Amino acid sequence: MRTITKTFAICVAAMGFACTGATAQSKAETKLYNTVMAKRDLKNANKFLKKYPSSQYAPAVLKVKDSIAFYGLDKNDATAYITFVTDNPKSFYASAANSRVAELNTSSITAEQALEAAVAAGLQKEIIAVATGVKNRNNEYVAAVVAPAPGTTSFKLVMLSNSNGTWNIVDEISENVYTNDYNLNEFNLKENLKPITIKGLQYLYFGYTNSSSHVDRRSNIANNDCELVLNLYSLDDKTMYNILYSGKTQDGILYGNSMDAEQAGAGATEQQAYLISQLNNISFLKPYEAERFMAQDLIQWWYKNNPANSKDVAFGIIPMNSPIIDLFNNSKDKEKVGNYTVALIENVFGNTIIVVRNNQTKEHALAMCQATPKSSNDLELNTFYGEKGNILALYYYKGKSSLKKRLNLASKKLY
Repeated sequence: MRTITKTFAICVAAMGFACTGATAQSKAETKLYNTVMAKRDLKNANKFLKKYPSSQYAPAVLKVKDSIAFYGLDKNDATAYITFVTDNPKSFYASAANSRVAELNTSSITAEQALEAAVAAGLQKEIIAVATGVKNRNNEYVAAVVAPAPGTTSFKLVMLSNSNGTWNIVDEISENVYTNDYNLNEFNLKENLKPITIKGLQYLYFGYTNSSSHVDRRSNIANNDCELVLNLYSLDDKTMYNILYSGKTQDGILYGNSMDAEQAGAGATEQQAYLISQLNNISFLKPYEAERFMAQDLIQWWYKNNPANSKDVAFGIIPMNSPIIDLFNNSKDKEKVGNYTVALIENVFGNTIIVVRNNQTKEHALAMCQATPKSSNDLELNTFYGEKGNILALYYYKGKSSLKKRLNLASKKLY
């Protein structure tokens, strides 16, 4: 019985060795690994990785190899650290090398000195949106963003360097503003110009808005469309990367979205990923809220579809979730006119509006709009009443004179 047990144990041990032999380390492999850990030299590390590339010891040996290379770098040579990160992007020390590059690339030039340098190099102070010091590969520069000239759609990114105490332009990049709406013709710097480091390489980050101060003459409504463009400019290959966020502004908040960010998705490049992360951290950006802008959009629709002096009136259907419905329900200036209930509501985005409810279909519509007068020379709509049938009488005042119009709510004819 003892003999059988002993033999069985030997067989199990032998089988166990056979099953684990594919992952177990040979004596030679273990010996070389111990040598690497003891001597921590490149010769033995390279020898191990060449001979046993799939070893479970390989990651530890690779870390030793990286540490030798990392700690052997000249601590004041930014280019050496950049090369390390480029050649070893997955290294345990890549993050530390990237941080060291950022430290070495920190410019000693103040914002005031940068602006003075840009002006000294011949740039007009009035058109310089921003200037800053930037350091790359141990060399100091000044970078300046020059706003588009009136009537143009391109801005400039200018690089300056100092030679014998004189600042000179060494590079000038002209870029068309990134926009989906060329009616937004006002350029304003929004995210300040600053150098940032990604995987050892130096970039300039900045953001600008495309907007408009145009106010529609008929509706008195200002254009509140806006685009925020975030940018990265590579100081090494001179490539400009950007991402656009578009929407509408209200009370200092830009409500919108970024199709660029959505399309980039999981496949975003490292530059896109950085810009998307910046978008996510900007406090004045909020997701688009359609209900917030429904009233304004509907009034603008009405003016667009109802030319001045037209006798045929296009009614704008009001969605049930529109704020105008609440204004209608709460209005004290309401009257039943034929098959309809009519309300006059003042001060809706600078307009007096007539809202009509069809009492049969329960549908609400925007029937008339009149901009709130800015002076006594402008028409003011302030009185209405129902006449026979579905006829709505509207009274407009201009100074001491008045004008009466009639609107057939059924045929939508004005006379």
